[in-house]
Amino acid sequence: MKNDVSPFTIVAITSIATFLSNLSAGIVNVPLPKIVQAFHGGSFDLVYVVISYLVPYAVVMPVVGKLGDACGHRRIFLWGLGLYALTSAFAGYAPNIASLVALHTLQGLGGGIILVSIVFISAQIRERTGLALGTWRAALLSGTVAGPVVGGYLSAYWGWPSIFWVTAPIAALVWIWSAFALEELPRSGEGRFDWVGSLSFVVAFSALVVALAASGSAMDTMASGLSKAIGATMGTMALMLYGLFIVGLAVLWFNQRTEKQPLFDMSLYRIRPFVLGNVGTFLVCVGMFSAMMFVPLELQYVGGYSALQASNALLPLAVTAIVVGVWGGWLTDRLGEVTPWVMGFTIMVAGFILLALLGPSISPLALTTIMVIEGIGMALPLAPTAVSALTHVPEGSAGEAGGLFNFAHNMGRAVSLGVFGAMLQVTKPASYTLIFLVTAAAMVVGVTLVVGLIRQRVAVQY
Repeated sequence: MKNDVSPFTIVAITSIATFLSNLSAGIVNVPLPKIVQAFHGGSFDLVYVVISYLVPYAVVMPVVGKLGDACGHRRIFLWGLGLYALTSAFAGYAPNIASLVALHTLQGLGGGIILVSIVFISAQIRERTGLALGTWRAALLSGTVAGPVVGGYLSAYWGWPSIFWVTAPIAALVWIWSAFALEELPRSGEGRFDWVGSLSFVVAFSALVVALAASGSAMDTMASGLSKAIGATMGTMALMLYGLFIVGLAVLWFNQRTEKQPLFDMSLYRIRPFVLGNVGTFLVCVGMFSAMMFVPLELQYVGGYSALQASNALLPLAVTAIVVGVWGGWLTDRLGEVTPWVMGFTIMVAGFILLALLGPSISPLALTTIMVIEGIGMALPLAPTAVSALTHVPEGSAGEAGGLFNFAHNMGRAVSLGVFGAMLQVTKPASYTLIFLVTAAAMVVGVTLVVGLIRQRVAVQY
């Protein structure tokens, strides 16, 4: 199939849509207390509003990638973008907390489907792929770290409903552009779609994401002494959800072994660069979540910053990520995956160690410097992890590979929420120090992954 769409159009559409979907993942963080207060909600509602977007956003991508292979990626992308735009428009008018959670859940479903757009780049752009993927992933990162900042400003000046209204018209314009500009990709799926595998996967990993969030919330609640009853209830819910995850995983495993055309092509995990790219992007997201979630929390609860001041502290990280993410793609095209991969993870190690040692009493200049360092570190591995994971798979598996890659990235956010949430005591500086040190250790693992890339390169040469 001849492709007459310019690379600029493909990258622009997919990057803007991806920015919006990731922006919405964190845009409620700062105005969350105002939202819950407006609806006279309680402690559970804080958790529900946050995870209502995160759950469908995280788990839908592998299924959507496979569905796009079978039904057409352009069609699936437009459905997701349209759902995101509509629910964004209506969420600001929600009459109660239950309606808001329901609309935010559907918005997260649309946002997760949007990320299937990466396949338009990996399947159609064969020259300067690193630059294209680096730009797309810079949009992903900048949307993630800009969410709390944008949400804080909008809610402060125009009220919390504006955090939903602002994304709706932009998404609508991108939908119109996409409908006229994007061409459908050749369909690689054959036969029927594996609905049993898809359902068991969505149920299992939805339960896991919520369980991780509930575990972190339970530990934090009980440790802080706010409400032992709430903490115990959250802990019980987490155990039940872990059980549901195990059951769903067992059904998925059995289905993979017996279904003639199962949901996942497990042969992808025999491709070393694909596996390394997935683990690498998981670790990048762990670092992103640690910085964007716990830096502003420490500044507010320990350092005495206001919500807007804490949000402003992330601005240098966001700006740096946008610039360096694109440059990192160019660097990957010039030097290959290894150099920017090692540079990025090494810089993140240094940045998180500095955050752990300096604490909330850090001067504004020093904090800005560290945020710039972290922005550089987070942005540099974006392109090489994507290139490693997505350019070494068969062309017919591009959609599935893209879905699994994005799933690995967003599971970094969910796992971090559970693990770091269990460590967190919001008013205790020592807990933030521990979180940043553990994050630094995870980034060290990211550095060591490059050994596998080097071995792969040597094996190809000989």
